[in-house]
Amino acid sequence: MEIEIEDETDPGKPRRRKAKPVFLWGGATGSGLADLAPIHRADRSHARSPAVRAVGIPKGVGLHCPRHYFATLLIHEGASVKTVQMALGHSTPTVTLNTYVGEWPEAQDRTRALVDNALGLVPRMCPPLDAA
Repeated sequence: MEIEIEDETDPGKPRRRKAKPVFLWGGATGSGLADLAPIHRADRSHARSPAVRAVGIPKGVGLHCPRHYFATLLIHEGASVKTVQMALGHSTPTVTLNTYVGEWPEAQDRTRALVDNALGLVPRMCPPLDAA
């Protein structure tokens, strides 16, 4: 079943697009597949709460958590910004970077290495310690 949704992946450029919903909820009559409709944002909690309690998921862990887990898993396994952007369906790499910039470990390691290398050159640029 394909429906039209408001896509606000990039808040600066919201648009309408077609999507296939993953989660469906029985309609008013509940008589079968024809009555299934996408779970609206307002209905999610009502539909999800009993299942969440039954399996012991802690409060505050929502449907978006697996998405963040997926993204950080890709990042920590070496995926590029572009790869993560495409996997998550973000409109631009900037959206991905704004959300996950602190997760790219090589960026932090590279920054440290740049500073370490620069500081390693300081003695050559400064007078020797015993000259002070």
